[in-house]
Amino acid sequence: LFLNALVSPTPTPIPPSAPILPPRFYTDFTITFTPREDPEMPMPPWVDGIPPLLPYAIGRGYSVYAPDLGMMVENYTDYCVPIFWPNAYFPCIIFNYNHTAYLISPHINHYGPCCIYRTNWSPPHRDFMLQFEQYYNGSTWSMGVNRRVLKQLIDWWVLPQSSANLRDHPVFGGFGFARKPLPSGYRPFVSFWYEGDIGWAHQVFENFTDTGPKTHLLDDFQLPDICNTNLACDFRP
Repeated sequence: LFLNALVSPTPTPIPPSAPILPPRFYTDFTITFTPREDPEMPMPPWVDGIPPLLPYAIGRGYSVYAPDLGMMVENYTDYCVPIFWPNAYFPCIIFNYNHTAYLISPHINHYGPCCIYRTNWSPPHRDFMLQFEQYYNGSTWSMGVNRRVLKQLIDWWVLPQSSANLRDHPVFGGFGFARKPLPSGYRPFVSFWYEGDIGWAHQVFENFTDTGPKTHLLDDFQLPDICNTNLACDFRP
């Protein structure tokens, strides 16, 4: 596929096994979004996580993953996941609690202050990548010029399109994991890219850790009062 030109000069004789997520993790991230999906705009993953053509927007955030609590929090401090209509140019928090996914945001585009994003929705299982193991698409050394986290051997799994409701792209998106493990033996999650309501988004994860106080940020979490609601988020797809 499109990663072929970026594959390491020494091919991997045996495809790497799909990674397992650690019991908990914390990571900072940047998210880059472009509304363009024309033939001149290449699909992600992009070098340094930045598309080669304008326009694009860059945001920041962090994620906390605690599946033992049935919880995950993603805090988008600049703009939200680009799946909301008519746009996602507002900060947001998406979190899982009690098998429900919630969205906290300013009262913009009729979403705030809190709405139900999905019911019967939990954090991804630690072994969720096993279902995608067959979609290993190659490995890269040089996706980073200025981003240190991308200047290492990264294994990529690229997912085929599976929903007729999404735009007619050949793929949905992909996951990138560092080959070098953490001291715990688990491999860091370094990149996730995917199609938005329009265009593409590319997240790059830095400061990924499965130890320390930040992995316990959700230990005393309680559902915010504003999220005691039956209001459903109106989003696409």
